[in-house]
Amino acid sequence: MPHSISSSHLRGVPWDISFSGSGFLATYQLGAVLCFLKYTPWILQSAPHILGASAGSVVAAAVVCKINPTTIRDEIILFVKTAMAFPLGPLNPSVNVFQWLECVLRKHLPSDAHHFASGRLGVAVTRLSDGKHLIMSEFQSKEDVVEVSLCCNSVK
Repeated sequence: MPHSISSSHLRGVPWDISFSGSGFLATYQLGAVLCFLKYTPWILQSAPHILGASAGSVVAAAVVCKINPTTIRDEIILFVKTAMAFPLGPLNPSVNVFQWLECVLRKHLPSDAHHFASGRLGVAVTRLSDGKHLIMSEFQSKEDVVEVSLCCNSVK
């Protein structure tokens, strides 16, 4: 029988969690979050930092701000169904992924999202002036959380 580590061995270790970029993986990552919440909620609750890049930043923000992952998943599925009604689907010029994402963030992030996010949510961005990679983790308002999430999702 293979050796396994019981959850009691892992409870003392603080785990940072990172969600990668790639819009195609967002629904998978949201499913992973649902599994964490169901089977090992203490991992998400005790994680000192939840990080994300691109679409992963939306998943990370949902975790930190305690948004039900099913809510975001349903928004994605609805958007995909709507986009697929257009010729070329999401590649059609009439489909604006950036505008959709902004609406979803404004709709579902709580008004005090910055309190949940500051110091815990890390969003990977690249500074245009010098190409330096940064992790944004301090937020003064819900608007800051929305703007940083939009900045790292450069889909226009």
